[in-house]
Amino acid sequence: MALRLLSLDFDPVYGESATRATFTGDVSVFDYDVVIWDPERTFSETTQYSDSYKGLPSLSETRSAELRSAVERRHSEFVGFLKAGRSLVVVLRPPQACYVATGQVEYSGTGRNARQTRIVTRLDLLDALPVDLGAISIGSGDRIEVLGDGPLPAFLRKYRADLTYAATVVAPTATALARVQGTDRAVSLHTTVDGGGLLFAIPDTVYDLEVNEDLEGDDEAELEWPERAAEFQTDLIASIEALTGQSEINRPAWADTYTTSAERAAREKVAKQQASVERARRALTKSQEELSRVEALNQLYLGTGRTLELQVRNVMAILGGTVREPEPGRADWHVDFGGTTAVLEVKGVTKSASEKNAAQLEKWVAGAFETSGVSPKGILVVNTWRDRPLAERIDVDFPAQMIPYSTARGHCLLTGLDLFVIASDIQRDSKRAERWRRKILTTAGRLDGVPDWRDFIREESTSEPGNGGKK
Repeated sequence: MALRLLSLDFDPVYGESATRATFTGDVSVFDYDVVIWDPERTFSETTQYSDSYKGLPSLSETRSAELRSAVERRHSEFVGFLKAGRSLVVVLRPPQACYVATGQVEYSGTGRNARQTRIVTRLDLLDALPVDLGAISIGSGDRIEVLGDGPLPAFLRKYRADLTYAATVVAPTATALARVQGTDRAVSLHTTVDGGGLLFAIPDTVYDLEVNEDLEGDDEAELEWPERAAEFQTDLIASIEALTGQSEINRPAWADTYTTSAERAAREKVAKQQASVERARRALTKSQEELSRVEALNQLYLGTGRTLELQVRNVMAILGGTVREPEPGRADWHVDFGGTTAVLEVKGVTKSASEKNAAQLEKWVAGAFETSGVSPKGILVVNTWRDRPLAERIDVDFPAQMIPYSTARGHCLLTGLDLFVIASDIQRDSKRAERWRRKILTTAGRLDGVPDWRDFIREESTSEPGNGGKK
């Protein structure tokens, strides 16, 4: 039977004996005979939406905890996996470094001048490797010279035209199998650890998704990996088997009826840990759901389109209103505040609001009056300057020329950031909902009296330990 293969963020993988999982996921390596891992894919997916610090990705608290935990766990797994005589294949990549939060926060200033500094530390994804391969540095190319004889060099020679290196190793501590042509910089290495496990570092492949030639031009044509990629996987596994004599661990169903005291004790520990993991996973899911709800409100000063509209609707509900979705082909939102009706126009823009926003709102107001005979309150919510950091939103939100137009028609003008502050104020004290509802419904023109956003949002910077809060 084929060796069981686990891919950690490596593509493509084939066959019933192969499973694809993520490096940060829960799938354990111990159910498999061979693991292949691409650190760069893990890194790019983990840091996709991160900030930056000193030119490197800087992860959020949640992502930091996830990645730190994954690196520690996978390192421990890889050590045990190799000691059990199994094989780890890793795509040789340059350092995959980022900054992760330590959980420490330093505070300075008070009130609106209060600042918090997130303390971070540098983390290299390659720390998960169970063996030090040597000094790995960035460097790319395809002029590869294969060294020596045996199953692994034969495999590399067969697929040399399909390989491209992304990193090199100077003075490797493992056996070099391939190097940059004409140099001593290794691009493929292998080492055997105590217990017989094999660590095989390989260059990247050039395989990429392509259109099925038989379906090219067809509307249903799908992208697929080249056949050569499947052959690559088959020959990779075969070369490992030939070198190590590794075979699938046999455990027929009847074997479970015979157990030793050591097995029973170990299984009990596993069962207890699994139960603990499940409890932690449920708690994590609940916390993640709560975080998602809290972060969604930020779309009031970040978002546009539907995401912004939905958060405006949620705040109208917090204010005590019942919101009715727009009719097909329309963009106005109708709110009933216990007998007082309102019509909303919601926009997210990269500059200030404009007169056409107010004109559109007046169109909705006139349409509602024509239908019901009752003139509703017009409310214009514009998330202005949405691409700017909050501290840089210093220009006017509603131009002077549009204020008289809206004031004369009883429109209430407020920004998405205003609405966020109002919602946050109500979250602190639910009794303030009535005050804000009354103020919005009675304001003609620009809504005033909204607290400074710094009363609810703390500006955060990033620093390393002992850096004195400097970026």
